[in-house]
Parts: sequence; C-alpha cells; structure tokens
Amino acid sequence: MSAPQTPWTLRAVPELASTNETMLEQAVLGAADNSWLRADRQTAGRGRRGRVWESPAGNLLLSGLIRARPGEGMLAQLSFVAALAVREALGQWVPAGRLLLKWPNDVLLDGAKVSGILLETRATPRELPWVVVGIGINLAHHPMGLERPATSLQAMTGDAPDPDTVARAVITTFDAWRRRWREGGFAPIRTAWLASASGLGARIEARLTYRTLAGQFLDLAEDGALVLRLDSGVVETLHAADVFEGTGHAAGD
Repeated sequence: MSAPQTPWTLRAVPELASTNETMLEQAVLGAADNSWLRADRQTAGRGRRGRVWESPAGNLLLSGLIRARPGEGMLAQLSFVAALAVREALGQWVPAGRLLLKWPNDVLLDGAKVSGILLETRATPRELPWVVVGIGINLAHHPMGLERPATSLQAMTGDAPDPDTVARAVITTFDAWRRRWREGGFAPIRTAWLASASGLGARIEARLTYRTLAGQFLDLAEDGALVLRLDSGVVETLHAADVFEGTGHAAGD
C-alpha cells in the first residue's frame, strides 16, 4: 500500500511578484508537500518559456509544492494531473463538454485558452524530488491580441467565480487525481487526458526551438510525449513544443 497523501494547506496573500517564485524559495527552505499559495495579484507572473503571464486581480493565481511520495512516477506527469484537475474543477461553473485539454498543459474553453499550467523545480539530485505546480485561470479577465485566442469565465458565462473558491476546488480535485496517479500510474491519467484532448487525430503544427513540424496529432505516448505523424509519414515523439491546430491558428501558448 502506498504512503498516505499529505493533507493540503492554502495560504492567500494580496500581492507578490510570482506565486511560483515564492513557492520555489519556500521549497528550498523545506516547506511541506502539498503546500499551496494563492495571490490576488502578481507583478511578475510568468508562463512557459519565460513568457509573461498577465495577472490582474480577479483571476486565479495559484502554486503548489509537490514533493514526490512513494509510488509516484515522473513528476513531469503532474502537468497532465493538474490539467485534469482544472478541467474537473471548472466543470462546477461551465459544462465539462466545453472544456478540452491542449498538449501539454493548457485548458481550453470553447476552443480558447482559459488556463495554463507551469511546472518548475530547483531540486538537486541529492534532494527528494519536488516540483512547483503553477496554475493560472482566467476567471474575470483574459489577455487580448495574442497569436492564439484566450478567454475567461466572465466572458463566456457572464460571471466570474471567487478565486479562493476556485482555488479550493482545484486543489481538492488535484489531490484526487494525484491519488489516482500514485495508485494506478500514468495509464489512467493518459486515458482520461486523451478522452478530453483537443486536436487529437487532426492536423497540427509543432514549433520547436530550431524547427517547425507539421502533421497529424496521433497519440499521447506512455510517458506523456506527443506522437506526431509528419506529412512524410515519419512518426516523431515530442517532449517539448508549442502546438498549433490546423494551419495558421495557434492552439496554445
């Protein structure tokens, strides 16, 4: 039997530079597993690949410290665990059928990005592995003029739920999905993620650092990598890329 999961705790603050940065610092100082931090505002929020994450008051700005527990797999898979948790939690405010998952770490509402997830760590090989899971959800506001569309719950439903209420819903569902991941491995997470995947079977464009690949989004590999069949017929397995659906319309940031 796997070790019991650590009960979660949540601290809320009015403003800081970055919830992820603060939790990274707290992790190095020995903060406990399943410690979560929410801020009303961020002055230096960030997304994947160093992008700026707009952080106005009214949106959810949340980060959690996850320390590896016995029986858990690669911590990078928590990106998929978190995406499933966010989708399930948001299902309390919008029909789940309107929420899809974009590889590797976004949640889409009616095809537009409503949430992003960023995993970061500063652990050394001699330390117990840990990762900070950053979750941003557009509740009251969303950025405009991006290459790919974004939205918010306010824009789509006419109502923005309270960030603290959403935070507690997300943490609760994350806890449940993490338990499934620890007890069943990545297979049930992969199955659930694929059932809600955006663009699966469709033509996509994957932008890597030095090249761009186009082809059919074929599958999710056993380790969470994207399986892409190129126009040439060659199958590529990608562990990091910016994915865009169709031709000319971005599917993710």
